Amino acid sequence: MQIDEAVTTRIQQLLKERGWTANELIKRSGINQSTIAEIMAGRSKFPRISTIQKIAHGFGMTLSEFFDHKMFDE
Repeated sequence: MQIDEAVTTRIQQLLKERGWTANELIKRSGINQSTIAEIMAGRSKFPRISTIQKIAHGFGMTLSEFFDHKMFDE
């Protein structure tokens, strides 16, 4: 799995676990809708680490916690 695919999958997993929509993540992370849409649709092949950090914080976790999943070990 490519890193961009893993990031998208991880976001989808966390949204599902929390019962959130992408709109809830947008509100909590402060990232604009188009950026989240690009990442979720797989069109953003190289999301910035600062963007992923904001997403992680939106989920109430650190960047390390976001990447602490077996899908990133592959």
